Amino acid sequence: MSMSEFEERPLDIDAGTFCLPNMEGLFPDDFSMDEVDFACELDALFSPEQEELPPLFVQTLVESEDVRYQSLEQGFELKTRAAVMRRLRLNHRIAPLFPRPSLTTVLVGGLTSVSRPLLAFCASCILIMMLSIVVTAPVFASGLNYLLAGTHSGVLMVNTPPQISPSKVPTAKRLPATTKTKSQMISLAQAQQRLHFPLSMPSYVPTRYKQSDLYMYEGDSTWVDGPIMVVEYTYSLPGVAPKHITICEFKPQRSVFLVVKHGAAKKILVTHNGNSNPAIFVEGHWAQVGEAASTWVSNDRSEIIDENNGVVFWIVGDPSDGINNAELTSVASSLHDFDLHARNHIGGRLERVIQSDEDTPRLFANDVISLENPDNTDVPSFRIVGANTDQPQPRNGFNSQFPLTN
Repeated sequence: MSMSEFEERPLDIDAGTFCLPNMEGLFPDDFSMDEVDFACELDALFSPEQEELPPLFVQTLVESEDVRYQSLEQGFELKTRAAVMRRLRLNHRIAPLFPRPSLTTVLVGGLTSVSRPLLAFCASCILIMMLSIVVTAPVFASGLNYLLAGTHSGVLMVNTPPQISPSKVPTAKRLPATTKTKSQMISLAQAQQRLHFPLSMPSYVPTRYKQSDLYMYEGDSTWVDGPIMVVEYTYSLPGVAPKHITICEFKPQRSVFLVVKHGAAKKILVTHNGNSNPAIFVEGHWAQVGEAASTWVSNDRSEIIDENNGVVFWIVGDPSDGINNAELTSVASSLHDFDLHARNHIGGRLERVIQSDEDTPRLFANDVISLENPDNTDVPSFRIVGANTDQPQPRNGFNSQFPLTN
């Protein structure tokens, strides 16, 4: 038997050098020289006086087969604690002897444990997805295609336009000069007090455009929360019809979607306070001549639908003057809360606001909006912007008065 792995002396030293002469007589008479050499070697490696004992020394001297002197098995402490608690009839949560994965998931190649938070997150995502399918299933079944500009705004794209009778809609973007409407002049401070949101102004418009008018409309309470504000910039030359950039600002009562021709709208990004937010660019509008069906005209109006902090902005320009997607996006990205005490303002500064008793701006009088239908959540209701209050409004978008198919 060799204990050379415990030796700290050089291996070339004879083991007998570790036995002292006075140790003779300490060994039994029947010890052979090999056993004496082995004992001397052990004496050199271990010191029982200092409790430096060879491995399993006690078990070797006592009964090696007795279970009482064998090494304890793994988990002995936990088993003992569990037995004590059981005998004392105490409620105590005992950790498992062998750790087990809390939850498992089947992956390619076998089972892989995952954490509870991760599985909870995955379950939440699946639940949200299922709820979205349940909520949007009726919309897809109805053939409706929405683009969202925010929580309460966007567009509804359809192929067939609404059948709108000209007699039930305001006749033009601008009423004839002979038509008189009740209006009065109020200050900017008075207008801001009446609005249910902070007035916004752009810090950028094309240099040729100057601020011409500020309008405040009463607002249609069926879809607008409080008055509507319109900021208008005009570019005019002698003998040429003026061009306008019009910003319509309102706070919606509920989701308001502009009904447009399928393919005439697309998603864009508008920057607010350094963050890019989705918006919608619309090219064109519905037009109707006489009793003929409405057609989509795509070359005389560009529009951005944007929403920021619950306020919806309809920003309209004339593409024939180069007011395209890029220009309107720059105008929308530059919108900021208007400071009543600022001296200068881009495009000029007006101190007065024309307050009209009309519900909505005439520029949008021929537009159709889609609203949430509380009577039938499967389909929306539709309303003509600027329609008279006594005009019957459709409650369901798929009736004979407003057939809309996609």
